[in-house]
Amino acid sequence: MNIPLYGLLRSINHKRKAMVKERAGRILSASRRIEFVYPPTQRVCAMTFDDGPSKLPCQPPVNGDAGLTAHLLDTLKQYDAVGTFDVIGSTAENYPDTAGEVGSQYVFGHGYDHYPCFDMDSLAGAAACPELIQRMVAEGHEIANHTYRHIIYGKNRTVYRNRKPLQRLDEVVADLRRLHDLVFELTGQHIKLARPPHYIDRIPDGHTSYDAYAAMNYHYMAASFDGGGWLPTCGDYRADVDAMVAPLERALAQNPDALNGQIIFQKDGLNMSKQSPVADALPRQLALLARHGYRVVTVSQLLALSPFEDVAPDDPALPAAQALERAGYVTGYRNNRFYPDRIVTLRQLHALTGRSADDWRHLDDSPVTVDEVKARAETVWGRADGSPSSLTRRDVAVYLASQL
Repeated sequence: MNIPLYGLLRSINHKRKAMVKERAGRILSASRRIEFVYPPTQRVCAMTFDDGPSKLPCQPPVNGDAGLTAHLLDTLKQYDAVGTFDVIGSTAENYPDTAGEVGSQYVFGHGYDHYPCFDMDSLAGAAACPELIQRMVAEGHEIANHTYRHIIYGKNRTVYRNRKPLQRLDEVVADLRRLHDLVFELTGQHIKLARPPHYIDRIPDGHTSYDAYAAMNYHYMAASFDGGGWLPTCGDYRADVDAMVAPLERALAQNPDALNGQIIFQKDGLNMSKQSPVADALPRQLALLARHGYRVVTVSQLLALSPFEDVAPDDPALPAAQALERAGYVTGYRNNRFYPDRIVTLRQLHALTGRSADDWRHLDDSPVTVDEVKARAETVWGRADGSPSSLTRRDVAVYLASQL
């Protein structure tokens, strides 16, 4: 594969996603795309690991090698860190297919992905590695849903034009549900977060991953910092490992708070050259974060500290929005912002107090009055003591939370 071209395409895609994110700031949604959050009062970041679990030995092997995922779990435990493992179910059903070229985006298969490697599907995924799923939960890690078969949701004509996608929303939801139920069977825990394969969101039938995640009661787990380890080798394994550590070193040297509230992407699997530099880079990354006073937590733990991108820890909107969300109400926008200073409209008021979009989608965006806020509280909770001091989303949320 032409890696410089691939990098250019990723850069273009990054700019496109920035525009999409801005548009998402107009959509109130029960399913939000979590990339990072407002920095907590102490240095905290989350770390996510895609495409595992895997029993395949590290490539190249490490001492006492019990498999890549076990090695990553041992390393996290050594540094008193926990992560969110974005796991698959199994790719064993993704045949017939043909093996891809080492160093290309098709290294794990032309038509489908195969983890940990083509014709080695029995060594990866929750179905093949139940003991690793159970170990993750027992050691305080979080499980996220990366789909059962890791099939993309729609066509991607620039990078994955040969891949065979799912076609309909119900197929996507069924695949997510299959893994969700398996993880619950193994651990007794319900998954709360998901990330689509290769971040492809558009389903051919006109739906998107947000529709699927809303059906599953998930938030969309993205990331804000690339831990590396997925690109082809430069030809020198040690240099590949150094290249995974260097971006963190630069970011923290420029600003020790640079990763506070960020979500770091990692790969619990092989790179495009069928190597696993993450095995040697992760301990160095964790040691670097520890030296700068960081605590590495799960994404859900990070969200419990700071759920939005734009609400500071001392903002009165924060506990109010958290209380409303715990009660099952729509509190934020699809881009994971709350916009506490935005003037409240009738649609937003009903979204804050309605558990179903059907309760407010038909309404317009005209500003509301204090009397309308009080009347809505009376309708929903049977009382309306006092009134909001103003009609920003912050003040209305604080008032409505007091009525729960």
